[in-house]
Amino acid sequence: MDAGARRAKFAALVLLGLGVAFYLTFAIGETAGGDISGVQHFLPAALLAVLLWVGWRRPRVAGAVLLVLAVPLAAAYLAFLALRDLSLTSALIVALPPLVTGLLLVRAGRR
Repeated sequence: MDAGARRAKFAALVLLGLGVAFYLTFAIGETAGGDISGVQHFLPAALLAVLLWVGWRRPRVAGAVLLVLAVPLAAAYLAFLALRDLSLTSALIVALPPLVTGLLLVRAGRR
């Protein structure tokens, strides 16, 4: 693996790790506060953790999975916000990380 691919893989795994930490923060904080609805955040945290592990072992596969999932979801989210005439900034905050992470992992998986 060349240096650029290593850097891309590291950056992508850091982004995925931040996503796991984000969801776990909400899950633990809400459940510790007595709100049982915090349990709903464990599923996305677990899915991102699995993608993190797959990305470590097989970056191209994890990148493809992220792109296949993120592109239609990001398009739908952006379309919904455009129809509701809401800020594009909030849509990009949600839509860009999975797209960037997927692209970085695909780059890291290239030979």
